[in-house]
Amino acid sequence: MGTTRQMPRPASAGVSAQPAGGSAAGVDRHAVEFRDVQIAYGKFVAVRDFSLSIAKGSFVTLLGPSGCGKTTILRSIAGLVDISSGQISIGGRRVDDVPIYKRNIGLVFQSYALFPHKTVFDNVAFGLKYRNVPKADIARKVEQALAMVRLPGSEKKLPSQLSGGQQQRIALARAIVFEPEVLLLDEPLSALDANMREEMRVEIKKIQKATGITAIFVTHDQEEALSMSDRIVVMNAGSMEQIGTPQEVYETPATAFVADFLGKANMLPGIVASVDGLKATVALAAGQSVEVVSPRPLSQGAARAARPAARRARSPRSRSSPFAPSSCGRKS
Repeated sequence: MGTTRQMPRPASAGVSAQPAGGSAAGVDRHAVEFRDVQIAYGKFVAVRDFSLSIAKGSFVTLLGPSGCGKTTILRSIAGLVDISSGQISIGGRRVDDVPIYKRNIGLVFQSYALFPHKTVFDNVAFGLKYRNVPKADIARKVEQALAMVRLPGSEKKLPSQLSGGQQQRIALARAIVFEPEVLLLDEPLSALDANMREEMRVEIKKIQKATGITAIFVTHDQEEALSMSDRIVVMNAGSMEQIGTPQEVYETPATAFVADFLGKANMLPGIVASVDGLKATVALAAGQSVEVVSPRPLSQGAARAARPAARRARSPRSRSSPFAPSSCGRKS
């Protein structure tokens, strides 16, 4: 495989709930910014007061239940959804009034959206041809992209000749072949079986790290979010509930919704027996008592749902901590 140009990666990738200021330094380090974005359909507000800054080279997941607004936000970056107010910037350039074909983003759909009558080569090369890239460069870039998703030599096949996992790899190759500023992934693994989903998680993360591309991933699957992300934005009813690393949102949920959504099976109801600052002793309904730390002050006698430490709260199916995957972090 030939050498591909790698996009610059930041020393520390992540997100911020507050948009950056107008300085050049702030613009340089952010791939995507939302400022007070609201998206409404008539009287229904799908997204409200959404402000977020995403660092270049980071892998950020929008996580939440169906109808929380996460896909609407992703589609607004692509230009597939119009915002009602606020602004969206990519690489410091405002794009909320820019057509989709001028935004330089790669998009991977849940349904793959491959052209069934076109070969793998023509599917992957579609964006390059649209950008009038020379034929020799197209051939080279397609070859590189297919090698990166581990499907070299498949150029002449039709999508119908590929498995679901292979089709998803082709969709990923098509999205990254023209080196977009941002890669958007809209629940791309939901149509795959469990084993293939796990394999594709590793592959997507490896490719994102190898290219240094900024990736924004949408899912309602907590395991996917915890195992793949640098930062997680937990969404509920069109608003952000919490932003943090996988470990932060799992171990120190900021709201009852986050705690419930990320580990309902580990919630233990009880009553606050005593308080010492942000620490409290909770008398559990089962009879035991546990010490907890809350992000906000607690009052004695209040109802409280306590959650054990993460090392004791793992799902029996998990082979490692949910926020520290063993395979995704390895260098390819």
